[in-house]
Amino acid sequence: MKYGYFDNANREYVITRPDTPAPWTNYLGTEKFCTVISHNAGGYSFYDSPEYHRVTKFRPNASFDRPGHYVYLRDDESGDYWSISWQPVAKSLEEAKYEIRHGLSYSKFRCEYSGITATKTLFVPKGEDAEIWDIVLRNTGETPRTISAFSFVEFSFSHIASDNQNHQMSLYSAGTEYHQGVIEYDLYYNTDEFEGFYYLASTFDPDSYDGQRDRFLGPYRDESNPIAVVNGQCSDSVQTCYNHCGSLHKQFVIQPGEEVRFAFILGLGKGNGTRLRHKYQNPAEVDAAFAAIRHHWDKRCSRFQVTTPNEGLDTMINTWTLYQAETCVVWSRFASFIEVGGRTGLGYRDTAQDAMAVPHSNPEMTRKRIIDLLRGQVKAGYGLHLFDPDWFDPDKADVKPSKSPTVVPTPSDDDKIHGIEDTCSDDHLWLVPTICRYVMETGETSFFDEEIPYADGGNATVYQHMKAALDFTEQYVGATGIAKGLRADWNDCLNLGGGESSMVAFLHYWAITEFIELAKFLNRPEDVAHYQTMADKVRCACEQHLWDEEGGWYIRGITRNGEKVGTSQQAEGKVHLESNTWAVVSGTVSEERGRKAMDAVDEYLYSGFGLHLNAPAFTQPNDDIGFVTRVYPGVKENGAIFSHPNPWAWVAEAKLGRGNQAMKFYDALNPYNQNDDIETRISEPYSYVQFVMGRDHQDHGRANHPWLTGTSGWAYIAATNHILGVRLSFDGLVIDPCIPTEWPGFEVSREWRGCRYNISVKNPDNVSRGIKTITLNGQEINGAIPPQPAGSDNEVIVIMGE
Repeated sequence: MKYGYFDNANREYVITRPDTPAPWTNYLGTEKFCTVISHNAGGYSFYDSPEYHRVTKFRPNASFDRPGHYVYLRDDESGDYWSISWQPVAKSLEEAKYEIRHGLSYSKFRCEYSGITATKTLFVPKGEDAEIWDIVLRNTGETPRTISAFSFVEFSFSHIASDNQNHQMSLYSAGTEYHQGVIEYDLYYNTDEFEGFYYLASTFDPDSYDGQRDRFLGPYRDESNPIAVVNGQCSDSVQTCYNHCGSLHKQFVIQPGEEVRFAFILGLGKGNGTRLRHKYQNPAEVDAAFAAIRHHWDKRCSRFQVTTPNEGLDTMINTWTLYQAETCVVWSRFASFIEVGGRTGLGYRDTAQDAMAVPHSNPEMTRKRIIDLLRGQVKAGYGLHLFDPDWFDPDKADVKPSKSPTVVPTPSDDDKIHGIEDTCSDDHLWLVPTICRYVMETGETSFFDEEIPYADGGNATVYQHMKAALDFTEQYVGATGIAKGLRADWNDCLNLGGGESSMVAFLHYWAITEFIELAKFLNRPEDVAHYQTMADKVRCACEQHLWDEEGGWYIRGITRNGEKVGTSQQAEGKVHLESNTWAVVSGTVSEERGRKAMDAVDEYLYSGFGLHLNAPAFTQPNDDIGFVTRVYPGVKENGAIFSHPNPWAWVAEAKLGRGNQAMKFYDALNPYNQNDDIETRISEPYSYVQFVMGRDHQDHGRANHPWLTGTSGWAYIAATNHILGVRLSFDGLVIDPCIPTEWPGFEVSREWRGCRYNISVKNPDNVSRGIKTITLNGQEINGAIPPQPAGSDNEVIVIMGE
């Protein structure tokens, strides 16, 4: 069944049936203030941290997403009422028509019911720590209508998200007041006037208001039938203690064909409610703020646009995959309808990979995240768990906390800086290629010489930090010379401990070779020679100890007891995605073995929903292998279609020159292709998910945990850099596509260092890979395209062939 469609012209996903099988969400905000909102207006807001600066309340894991950011409408003549979003009132879909448009950092809700057309547009304006609800009511009937509008949000008990569930004192530590169209909510009196002060404001002069949730809802009622809306009047309730909300009520008389427009503003900071209330009483200011959001994303998306024969690829790459990747860079992994603020911070490996995808669209945030990670690296070379990156920011570490008792707790240095027993073996290695790609994009070669402190003291240049990362893995190898698995490698449930990880060995080789190219670019021959020797040593160990001759693939690792994981002799966990894809992606192995390894991936791991992480799934616990053997078969790391590593297979096939296979794997995971099969997928069709249930589970094909997954960043890299083949080197812009043989060609518009490259790729011989000629502005060139003058428009024609 189909619940909506992609509107590519407006960069929106349009939901035409609100009764989707699960909440389909969006992210509002590009800076500090964020709202996670569903297509039925359920969700919550936070400032900077979903755990420590929660603005509105949310009840996760319910059969419906509540509470939310709601607007109720009431016909004051008949007493009939409804909500602009389908929920929470949920009028019959035979009586009311709803449409929801999730756009880039905004969501639009439209309802047609009882002769009234209502729209509500939610967005977070740039430069403000607030959310605007832009409301328009239109009378489409032939008689005047008296309509009351009510807002509703439920404020968080506390800054801390978990206090909403388990901290009784939070009931008695906050209060509401009302002042001229603004409900003010004060958490912990005499606290920080910014982070401890929330508000809901209106651009109209309210007829009534409620700051007490239970007075607005009424006893034995919920958001679907609040007593204030039923009665047509709030009770003007504000006081200290208990549960608090923001409801502002106004009655409008709307003539036939007439419309009224007003706004609610949800935000934080003392005095901001009054200031923004006055500002947005001018609808032109609302329009300008919304236009700025549209411009923000149009500018980012325009830096890479593609037209191919694959509409699903175009839709995702031109809009949704980049948008999701940027969302992950800004908000990490801890603010969604699954992760609702129970923890916070930056995942080290996640952040490094996310940042790798967006230096062209968001160089500022890419740079910031790289520095966050470098500050979280210790002198030994490994990375720390960044529950709060500010711990290691010298500009913030010595700042005294405000009076608020809910500032992010700062542990002692001994607690922040863990030892080798709690170190993930892959985290630090992702930094090396990410830093290289940032500099390739920006040309900021001076960044390599910038000094960044280590978490455990002392300064080093960025270049030295990169060497420390490579040297750490070179030091921690097992008996065979393969990198140790430590607490975990990329797979958190594969806990090899003192054993060895083939994936980290291949990843190490990749990072070394990336660094060698950098050392050549910087003309540092001693480092070239040293790290080439290291790379040769890693390659030799991998080829000698990781190839399973009988199966024709690469094993996943070796336990501390010397047992190989992922061999043809094993009944469970026989073939693994990570090791076989990274054998090829890294460039470690021969083409012959690489092709055999990827053939095994296709044979054992492929399904129409994507590639399984391993197969067959584990059913017998084995703690030498790790927690993965105790997860239900077909779920998450144990035989599910774990989305994040799927793009590694697209890269691998592209490097092998097998464009048909690369596209086969791409299409299988692409959520766009499941738009008409939502009963199976359940999750939204515009977002990659963390994992899809594998064939060993009865819900095979069901998608789980949307939005905050490294899949989006790697999907973007794999499609743009390797299938389309438009990527950067230290020498310039490289064009080396690997596409399906039936493609006649494709076009790319790429912005790089202030100029535009209009790339037309033609494939007259129906090949997957191979370049006959490249011309730049009519002149044939060999190799990479060097940077052109800023502001220039450049025409690039590529003819593929053998």
